[in-house]
Amino acid sequence: MNLKNTVEELARTAAGMQLPDLRRLVTDLRPDTGEVEAYVQFSADRYARNLVHRTDDFEALVLCWKPGQRSPLHDHANSLCSVYVYEGSMSTDNFQRTTSGHIRPDFSIDGKPGEVLSIQGKEIHQVSNLEETENLVSIHFYLAPLENYYIYSLASLEFESYSPGYTRKFSFGSGI
Repeated sequence: MNLKNTVEELARTAAGMQLPDLRRLVTDLRPDTGEVEAYVQFSADRYARNLVHRTDDFEALVLCWKPGQRSPLHDHANSLCSVYVYEGSMSTDNFQRTTSGHIRPDFSIDGKPGEVLSIQGKEIHQVSNLEETENLVSIHFYLAPLENYYIYSLASLEFESYSPGYTRKFSFGSGI
């Protein structure tokens, strides 16, 4: 199923989906090169969040990462996520909260092109492109658009609400 068909399927079914359903759908994704390239736009300052499609029930984004770019340590609040690694190598580090409230490393996963990773809403994690010269492009699908999640610090017990925004918004017809 290509990206356009996946988005259309989510438009019909996202309201009733759980994370295993989303993961199965994204595992069947075989994006056409041209349809993804329309959303590939990098930023020199930080990883780029390029909106493909958004409804009240889901959003789809193409995230573009230059070497060394990382997300903040964050959770997904009330959103569930499955990520398709399109190009490059995606490093995901998961963290857990100790009883004292500190954040500590838990485990790491590396995703290669064609692999799918899934993230629970309250799972604290960081996504990175740790490659020296290779860019990373990943396609993220969120059940419930990702809004007002929390970002965390390894140096402090404090965490704060964050609204990520987009690097670039595309209308459905401008890229797919």
